[in-house]
Amino acid sequence: MNVRPPSVRYPHSFYDVFTIVVTAVVVAAIVLSVAYGTVIRIEMAVLLTVVFAWAAWAITKILAQETAPGKTKPYK
Repeated sequence: MNVRPPSVRYPHSFYDVFTIVVTAVVVAAIVLSVAYGTVIRIEMAVLLTVVFAWAAWAITKILAQETAPGKTKPYK
């Protein structure tokens, strides 16, 4: 069975986006359950904001690849 790891730089499926967002949410939940403080909460909020901004960019890129003529993919 050939399973590839999710790609951050060249996402080409919603599997990539879902895996990275879920991983970031789990990491933030673990950190917030272990260390509780104002600075930690701000750092986790910034991390999740960056991850969700990346997810919006990745989904836009995936949809643009699907509608582009020729459908050339930057990966092999």
